Amino acid sequence: MSASTAPLSARSLWSRAWSLSPTLAVATVVMALGAVVTTLGLLLDSRQLVGEPVWLKPTKFYLSLTAYNATVLYFFSFLTEKRRLVRLSGHILAAAGVIEMVAITLQAARGVRSHFNVATPFDAAIFSMMGIAITVLWVTMIVLAIALLRSRLADRPLAAALRIGFIAAVIGMGLGFFMSSPNAAQLEAMKAGQRVVESGSHTFGVPDGGPGLPLVGWSTEAGDMRPAHFLGLHAMQLLPILATLLARRRHLSETQRLAAIRATGVAYTGVTLVLAVQALRGLPIIRWDAVGIAALALVVAASLATAAATLRHPRISTAVA
Repeated sequence: MSASTAPLSARSLWSRAWSLSPTLAVATVVMALGAVVTTLGLLLDSRQLVGEPVWLKPTKFYLSLTAYNATVLYFFSFLTEKRRLVRLSGHILAAAGVIEMVAITLQAARGVRSHFNVATPFDAAIFSMMGIAITVLWVTMIVLAIALLRSRLADRPLAAALRIGFIAAVIGMGLGFFMSSPNAAQLEAMKAGQRVVESGSHTFGVPDGGPGLPLVGWSTEAGDMRPAHFLGLHAMQLLPILATLLARRRHLSETQRLAAIRATGVAYTGVTLVLAVQALRGLPIIRWDAVGIAALALVVAASLATAAATLRHPRISTAVA
């Protein structure tokens, strides 16, 4: 079935979301309200933390989880034959998201970091709780990705967009574990018996909080895993949107639309992985060397080859669409 067949009114969207997963529907509204409240915090609270307003991270996370929950509800509409899995997944994802945001909001109110903060036993417990919640969320996403791969979907281009987008999102979320692991300097300090106040970091090669891009704060002087993490996570929104836009191009055949989706998916996932390697090599997103450029060229070649193979053998591609 397709979620696009329902009237696009707020009431019908809410009814549809509620029928799929009441828990996740409510959690989505909670995240949206949290974004409003923390935006007010940005306006009323002038405190800074690691070079940015203390309420900026909670606001970004509330917005991100609002979009994430809404997208997962849309994906649920293609898994209606797996009602128990959908309901259970909705409960788990909602609970994990709420736990994550309670932790982030609490630490922001205290004026301390939520991520990587192990300065006190309480901070370490908060960070560990967040890690457990995100790990549970990630495993649930893997289960849902497998369910999508096994589902029968009539619209092949949309099916490819849903599946590739969700898999890319699983990869993007998984990249977050690189940030939560202690870096080399922290490991050395631990081995030496020194007191460590942070475990993990966004950047590789320099401490967090240095020069960064406006708003997002991604490092401009060292490797930063956040660009790859961000790009991967939002594949689950962008690829289905692309499939919807292509469906309006009546002059395109189904095979042509499928080729475009698969090629874009390969390119999108490839760029996500290249950005991750770039970060691990200690290079910022604004600086590219010969290795990075060559990797991007390989991604482009793989994308073009995918499109060519789909157009040349449309029937063979049916199974993987």
